[in-house]
Amino acid sequence: MDSQAPDRDRRFFLLASAVAASGAVVALIPSCEQPQGLKRPRNASASQSGSSSGSSSAAPAANTPTKLSPRAQAEKDAAEAAAAAEAEAKRKQQAPTERPIPPTSEPAIRIKSGGLPKSEPLAPSSSSQGAKSRVRIEGPGPSIWIIEPDAGRPGTVAAGPVDFEWTTSGWKVTELAGTREAATVAVPPYATLEIMALRNEPQQLRVYGSDWPGKVRLVLQRDDPREPVDIVHEVPMETYLAGVIAKELFNGWGVATHRAQTVAARSYALCEMAMWKGRRHYDVVAGEQSQAWIGTTKHERSLNAVAHTRGQVLLFDSRVVPAYYSSCCGGERAAARDAISGSIMHDIAPLSVTGSDGRDCCSWAPTYRWKSRVDLATFARALPAWARNEGYASLLKVDGVRRVDLLERNAAGRPVRFRITDAKGASYEVTAERLRWALNADPRDPALLRPSKDRVKSANFEALISGRELVLAGRGHGHGVGMCQYGAEAMSKKGAKEAAILSRYYPGAKVVTAYT
Repeated sequence: MDSQAPDRDRRFFLLASAVAASGAVVALIPSCEQPQGLKRPRNASASQSGSSSGSSSAAPAANTPTKLSPRAQAEKDAAEAAAAAEAEAKRKQQAPTERPIPPTSEPAIRIKSGGLPKSEPLAPSSSSQGAKSRVRIEGPGPSIWIIEPDAGRPGTVAAGPVDFEWTTSGWKVTELAGTREAATVAVPPYATLEIMALRNEPQQLRVYGSDWPGKVRLVLQRDDPREPVDIVHEVPMETYLAGVIAKELFNGWGVATHRAQTVAARSYALCEMAMWKGRRHYDVVAGEQSQAWIGTTKHERSLNAVAHTRGQVLLFDSRVVPAYYSSCCGGERAAARDAISGSIMHDIAPLSVTGSDGRDCCSWAPTYRWKSRVDLATFARALPAWARNEGYASLLKVDGVRRVDLLERNAAGRPVRFRITDAKGASYEVTAERLRWALNADPRDPALLRPSKDRVKSANFEALISGRELVLAGRGHGHGVGMCQYGAEAMSKKGAKEAAILSRYYPGAKVVTAYT
């Protein structure tokens, strides 16, 4: 997992939760979706501290209402209704401030694996699947079941393979796709569709030629012109985890590493489920934004690790720990409040850094040390555009880049804050992880990332301007919070069990079996 990956919804809610306990509101800059900082509520005076203020002499008395014309009253009612709707939406969007309690039975998790763009009239065929806007789904048997969730209507049995294509006129669904018997299946044109195997069949589907467990939802997102349909899988937690471990770790790594990774991944997934319940239609992404996921797997060591640790989670103060992890910490771990967000959920001992433990177990990792060069002029031009896209108003006025200086390290020695000095001599402070995000933004479109090979691997670096380049000498790969995967494997090779690995990387947390 990598906090650099572009799950902007997640970053927004984590930042929002960081200020929820203070009673302040999140300030946004125009055209931005990320919180920039704090400001006092518009109607609050400087002396307010949560209590209601006294009445204003300019306000009309409560017992002498002003009579409005019918039109004015209608406009007032409409404005109040809109304000109420907005307030309700904000209430639902408020990020949680507490970690979840452990579940007592196995939950199902929702994973977004991709999206479906809208079909164009003359879209070229890019593969045997046809246009890119089309997804082909097959079941373990000859047919699949298609329903409209929560509609109260009977579903449709369609003979596979079935093509689902999103067009300007809505859904076009074709059964027996690619055969002479191909026929159109009638479905609601603008509905979210849920696809599953028939009863008494293995609950898995073949999507884009690969096997995926559980059911699939094709969820409409009309506010996304690029991908108006999200592909979301709903899978039992333990089944999901096997596909995570098989993708996150090298197959030949140790049993203890696999088991420790499973407990961490399960704990992280439960926290994501709690965060997004009622807020969006998926919990995690199948990729570095959340956790890598391969779908159905036959990898024996991953399957055994999940079975051996079934239901085990990391708890601190009786609540689940969001057990972040990364590939290689470079020997200097990060605190979650520095690298992920300042959320109160991260202000716990298992995600903090109090010093270096003196055991540098990941020096054998290929990304333990690295160097990267960034064109200075390109970065300077892209930085304000990235800041606007991300909602960081403090960086909007950066005019060129003259210096990048390290201001602060944490107790383990990892960079926490940098100072950027622009061509006019103005200084701007930025967190180390945020600076990495900016460096990795695609200069052509700051909402996207540079290709993987060109990205700055971690925020654990020192910067030096040399001629027209910003030269970075760094260590590690990923955000550096929680478990270091290469470090865990080094411990496993020396005979450490999963309990010792988890104790090192999440100090103070307890492993508890929440369900069996």
